[in-house]
Amino acid sequence: MSKTQQKFEAVFNLLVNLKQTYDTSTEYQKEFLSTIIGAAIYYLPTNKLTFSGKISEKALELPKNKRVKEHEYPRKIVGKILLDTTPNSVDELKEVYITKYGVWNLVSKAENTILRKYQKEGVFVSPEISYILAEIILIKL
Repeated sequence: MSKTQQKFEAVFNLLVNLKQTYDTSTEYQKEFLSTIIGAAIYYLPTNKLTFSGKISEKALELPKNKRVKEHEYPRKIVGKILLDTTPNSVDELKEVYITKYGVWNLVSKAENTILRKYQKEGVFVSPEISYILAEIILIKL
């Protein structure tokens, strides 16, 4: 079994085993637990499968070392979503990660900093809205 598969299985098992605790926790505890799952999400692969194929107009003009991978969905919010609606299988977790929650774009370091204020819990609505508010224009590579 590949290391990637083992990571997905570990995160899935963590979600399943944490679900009951999460459902009966205080709001503060839920926030903490979603941060923990968000951290686990950080260690899942970011590769060609999860790359959107998009880059910001500003990042396109920069050298590669000035660009960063920016996930469309903030990890902490993904942690909350996955704890609220836990996938039914490892395959389902992989699918939703590869097609939605693990998707990333290339942006400049400065743009990534600006995006953070639009990707916080209570502010974040969708990736599209975050990019509009941060005045970032994505184009296909």
